[in-house]
Amino acid sequence: MATWIVVYFCVWKGVKTTGKVVYFTATFPYIILIILLVRGVTLPGALQGIIYYLQPDWSKLGEAQVWIDAGTQIFFSYAIGLGALTALGSYNQFNNDCYKDAFILALVNSGTSFFAGFVVFSILGFMAQERGVDISEVAESVCRS
Repeated sequence: MATWIVVYFCVWKGVKTTGKVVYFTATFPYIILIILLVRGVTLPGALQGIIYYLQPDWSKLGEAQVWIDAGTQIFFSYAIGLGALTALGSYNQFNNDCYKDAFILALVNSGTSFFAGFVVFSILGFMAQERGVDISEVAESVCRS
C-alpha cells in the first residue's frame, strides 16, 4: 500500500514531477553500487575475488547450462529497460533516432552488469578468505541458498 501512495505522489503533478523522480531513481542505484564497491575493495581477499571474476574458466563454455543461464540473465535484464524504452518512446520527437537510444540502452545495461560484477566478486573474495575456501565454492553456496 505504501508503494502505491509513493507512486501516486510521484505522478500527481504530471510528467515534470515524474521526470524529477526519475533523476533520483536512475542515479541512486549507481551511487549505492559505488559505495558497495569502495567498501568491497577495502575488505581482505577482495583482490582475489576480482581476479576470479576477470579470469574465466574457458572449459565451462562447453556446458549448456552456462549458456542457458547467460541467456536468461540477458533477457531478464534487457526486458526491464526495453519496457521503459517503449513506454517513454511516445514522449520523443517524431524524428528521434530510436536505434541510437536502443544502442545506448544496451551499452548502459551491459556496463552496469559488468560494474556490478566487481562489487559482487570483491565481496565473494572476502567471504572466501573468511571461510578459508576457494571462491568457486562460495559462489556455488550463495547460488544454492
